Amino acid sequence: MLSKRLESLVKYIDKKDKLIDIGCDHGLIDIYLVKNKIINSVIISDIHEGALKAGKENVTKHHLEKQIDARLGNGLEVLKQDEVIDTVLISGMGTSTILKILNNNYLKNINKLILQSNNNHEELRKEVVKLGFIITDEEYFIDNKKNYINIVFKRGNQKYKRDELRYGPILIKNEAYLNFELENCLKIKKLIKNPKLKQKISLNHEINKIKKYIKRVNI
Repeated sequence: MLSKRLESLVKYIDKKDKLIDIGCDHGLIDIYLVKNKIINSVIISDIHEGALKAGKENVTKHHLEKQIDARLGNGLEVLKQDEVIDTVLISGMGTSTILKILNNNYLKNINKLILQSNNNHEELRKEVVKLGFIITDEEYFIDNKKNYINIVFKRGNQKYKRDELRYGPILIKNEAYLNFELENCLKIKKLIKNPKLKQKISLNHEINKIKKYIKRVNI
């Protein structure tokens, strides 16, 4: 049984995808994908030997060693240049780590990125778009009282407005997500006592902007 966080990623993966799961979460989603015939095979990788060992043990337990190839190493570095992989799944990491992983020559072979970052989603959008991708799907949800955002990128070129990169071109129309952002801004505002501080003025501007987008959603 997958957690809601992992289950949320399944719908972005197609049978034709040649997938690598980086930071493989003990191989749980990969076992699910193969057992349910969503994909035929997958490469899983982790930089941490303990996590990969647990993944291998789970794969062996389900007798899927021929379909799930577990490799120890740093992200895309575990791939050979002539290997046919076109889809990358990365979940449970921060944006700076994800961007370091994507800074690899093999990225030119990748057509789809399924990313679930823990933070700095605006930076993630900006930098991945610069790498030659467009945003095709986004999702905000709560699992076990934690907030999560999934972003799917595919090969392409598109210009985005500042607010589309800040809030997401799809999530900017999602009321639940906008309310989450609004609550965060209001919490930070309460901590700032001096009303003349630039940060507080900037927050007021952001709060008004989010309220405007929420109003648009409800029209």
